[in-house]
Amino acid sequence: MSKQKVIKRVRKRLDEKSTIELWVKSGGRCQYVSCNKPLWKDSITLRKMNKGYISHIVAASDDGPRGERGNSEKLERELSNLMLLCDECHNRIDRAQLDEHPKEMLIKMKKDHERRVEMVTSISSDKKSHIVTYTANIGEFEPRISFIEAAMAMRGKVYFPSSDIPYFLGLEKAVFTDDEAEYWLIQERQLVDSYRHKIKPLLEKGDAHFSIFGFAPQPLLIKLGNLFSEIASSKIYQNHREPIQTWKWPKNEKTIPVKLLEPIVKTKTAVLVISMSDHVNKDRVHSILGNDVSIWEITVDNPNRNIIKSEESLQNFKNKVRDVYSKIRTVQGQDSEIHLFPVMPNSCAIETGRVWMPKVDLPLIIYDQNKKRDGFYKTLTIKQ
Repeated sequence: MSKQKVIKRVRKRLDEKSTIELWVKSGGRCQYVSCNKPLWKDSITLRKMNKGYISHIVAASDDGPRGERGNSEKLERELSNLMLLCDECHNRIDRAQLDEHPKEMLIKMKKDHERRVEMVTSISSDKKSHIVTYTANIGEFEPRISFIEAAMAMRGKVYFPSSDIPYFLGLEKAVFTDDEAEYWLIQERQLVDSYRHKIKPLLEKGDAHFSIFGFAPQPLLIKLGNLFSEIASSKIYQNHREPIQTWKWPKNEKTIPVKLLEPIVKTKTAVLVISMSDHVNKDRVHSILGNDVSIWEITVDNPNRNIIKSEESLQNFKNKVRDVYSKIRTVQGQDSEIHLFPVMPNSCAIETGRVWMPKVDLPLIIYDQNKKRDGFYKTLTIKQ
């Protein structure tokens, strides 16, 4: 009986030109999502070395990882089928977690990574902006802001990320929820410390621009805006829910007029109600502070969660907040304070904090609306 000779196909070597192109398109970094390790140096010793693995999305052989009969050999040297990975991620997709890495997932990783590299490397220095993201859990919900969504939103404003890693100021895996007093103490301290260590050094270098994306309870977003203030050159973005969910400012949206309703009788206790997303029941204010209050209100004709669809509308809102701070201070005097009851979009909350001026405006005592607390309750205070 004759023995059948098994012929093993010799793998085709990727030519130098294609290898260089893959390295350039990846920025010399691992293309696995959230890894991004530099592959030209040792991360500890910083010694120059080649740590990159050229990995196949569809395997070079039919029986390899994600191999496809009829396509494997054809795609063996196609750049669209190749990823530059570190050793750990190469092992992850081909061996350790093979079943968890289908072809479609890896194609998206590669495209997203190369898009980020293209964005960062194609911009002039005066159009660079530091992406700042801030999230905090709202009840049991833990919001997330992706780098790609933020970067794509910035392109509409002709700004581009200064790097492919955002400055995240939030707290990962918070233990307390926003109906507990400890939540506000911990979250505020985390936010202030993150700002001090991550953002202040950038401001001290001068000429820094920030693109700010926030999704958190409104008192914390007001504090975020207060930390940046109007001194920092910044663009504020809004998470739009309709017609599709996006951080991009829609085009050709009409500007919404914003109203300031002043109280007829002005007492010693000043209350500022901001009812942009929904109407605020004044009985809830009275249940906390009593009836002897002056309620100032910033609102629109039809409050709703999607009311801010243009930067011009946000600017209208910002001007009204600046105006009301000044008016309340003039009426109440410098020894007073403002009790703030906010129900508004996230971008408005950030701007509410940004326009507040230390040593000029009255302290803000900020309340949050919470179902578990059956209405509004006191959270943070912003003062000199």
